[in-house]
Amino acid sequence: MITRGRLILGGIVALLVLVVIGVSLLLPRNASEPLDPDAPGPDGTRAVAQVLGQQGVSVDIARSPDEFRDQSVAGATVLITRPQLLADDTLGDAMRHTSGARRVVVVDADPQTAHAMQLPDLEGGPVAGRPSTVCSVPWLEGLRMSYADVEYTAGPVGTSCFGEGGSGAVLVLPEINGGRPETVLVGSRAVFTNKTVVRDDNAAIALRTLGSTDRLVWFAPTLGSADNPLAQGPAWPRWFGPSVWLAGAVAVLVIVWRARRFGRLVPEPLPVVVRADETTRSRGLLYRKAGDTERSSRVLRAATRGRLARYLGLPPTGPTGPLVERVAHAAGIDPREVHELLLGPDATDEQSMTDIGKRLQLLERQVRG
Repeated sequence: MITRGRLILGGIVALLVLVVIGVSLLLPRNASEPLDPDAPGPDGTRAVAQVLGQQGVSVDIARSPDEFRDQSVAGATVLITRPQLLADDTLGDAMRHTSGARRVVVVDADPQTAHAMQLPDLEGGPVAGRPSTVCSVPWLEGLRMSYADVEYTAGPVGTSCFGEGGSGAVLVLPEINGGRPETVLVGSRAVFTNKTVVRDDNAAIALRTLGSTDRLVWFAPTLGSADNPLAQGPAWPRWFGPSVWLAGAVAVLVIVWRARRFGRLVPEPLPVVVRADETTRSRGLLYRKAGDTERSSRVLRAATRGRLARYLGLPPTGPTGPLVERVAHAAGIDPREVHELLLGPDATDEQSMTDIGKRLQLLERQVRG
């Protein structure tokens, strides 16, 4: 029989579940985006952003092209992460917006991305492993990078680091007066992510690259703001959130409506009446089939204690000390024997369980006289 209280409790639980789902849908998902300065996960970059802030660098975050265009970049360092999420036109507009910046840093830019950003034609390819320590960039000389994803080769137009033969995981392109600011291509996410920033000299590379000015404009595109059709990931359709809230409200209203009951509760007849002795025998057969002698002996002792307590006028769930004394006095036997019989160790086999049952029956007969 389902009572009103159970229905109301179910409605409250359903409402809480819907609230949790709604909040998770409405909260920004930036905390799980790779290379996001607010993400505390392994692939986030919150550690670097916080250390820069502690060193006096003001970190301004933009997660969409519109937010980035609204930022003033004059004299600041600009960091662009995950450029592959943006269309070529958006990358070109972003690079033109950085004309007044002191330095532009781009993470994991491939040759196609660099071309869209109006950078010199350069060769780049994936690498895997620990890059070389050879470095021609003065402010990175002597440091060690733990891992590189992309290696760049740009000939005489740039200065490379962490590579050999004119190639490197870091490429610095000089400033062009009245046009492009100093541009640094970093082909390694490991330098910035939380899980790897403390390895080797990654932290020093990140701080020296991003901390040369007192202000950093961090352009961190997300899947929600991506406009590159080839890079956009799955996203909830706009109607999904309101639909969830509407369905949840309807469900709660139905639960509350069905929970209303007027008058007293009406008992429902049982479909089948089972005799008590049949239930007892069936339960015993289940215990015997399972071979659970320990639980069976505990059940026998608990039932005997309850019957004796009621017979002697003691509370069935009261302390066992008075029960043992009263039983020993009524039966005329040693209290220690009574304690061992009513509260002793569980039976380890069927024979010991049978002995316990016979002794408990005898004890009851002795008490009842």
